[in-house]
Amino acid sequence: MSSPTINGNLAGMQDTSLLTISNLVRALINDSQAGLTGTPGEGQIWVDNSSVAPFVQPLLMSAIRNLYRQLRNVGDPSLIYDSYIISGITPVNGANGLGMPDPATQVFISQNGYFDGTEIWPNLTLPSNMLSLEKVWERQTGTNNTFVQMRQPQGGMGSRPQQPSFIEWEWRNYQLWMVGSTQTNDLRLRYWGTLPTFYSPTLDYASTYVPIYDCTDAVAYLAAVMYSRMLGTPGLPDLIGEAKEQMHQLKNAVVKRMQTIDFHRHPFGSSGQHDTNNQFMGWI
Repeated sequence: MSSPTINGNLAGMQDTSLLTISNLVRALINDSQAGLTGTPGEGQIWVDNSSVAPFVQPLLMSAIRNLYRQLRNVGDPSLIYDSYIISGITPVNGANGLGMPDPATQVFISQNGYFDGTEIWPNLTLPSNMLSLEKVWERQTGTNNTFVQMRQPQGGMGSRPQQPSFIEWEWRNYQLWMVGSTQTNDLRLRYWGTLPTFYSPTLDYASTYVPIYDCTDAVAYLAAVMYSRMLGTPGLPDLIGEAKEQMHQLKNAVVKRMQTIDFHRHPFGSSGQHDTNNQFMGWI
């Protein structure tokens, strides 16, 4: 199953192109003079050509990753992916055989495949852009049943015989671990993931966009800070302060948006529970 794709082209909505970001970086580091083509503003040091300035793309990509990381840590929904379906997860296959309960066996799904207790199934994988899981639901394969939310127990999963449903899950070693099931099930995932970064010797800065609204200033200041720190620029403290302010404004917008939601606290590890007939019992 392929991972979700992101349309990074925000033209007509917000100009967050790499060209606009680089133009601002050049202004911040005093490199807005004419360059190779004689065009004012294209710069002589921070140039949009990896063969001339191979350091520019790594610094830009580092700034973009920094942007994503800080926004993810405050819960920006731009970094949330939902309704990713993994269909046809086969029964546990431990020492007692396929579909037979074995309390000593656990199964997992990684970006390399599904381990059923004996072998890896490479066609059943986590999304390639996943960083961590938030919630998991399940239903029996081949049905039109509503997905039932699984729970994430505090302190890990206990040892028990497998049942028709997975019931619980645990995120460890960048893998989705479960006790396993005695029937074939589907999973629905909600997770935190990465957005695109861009590496190419022929990268078109004018048509490549960072898919976060209003991020131009933040990315440019973050990149300028790294460049100026490398050179020991006297104005570095001011750049650092402005980079923090730009990120604060972006994060503050996320938090203000979240304040419009009526949140209710649930005890740690509580997401929902099943009874033995795989019926959702509500919040613990």
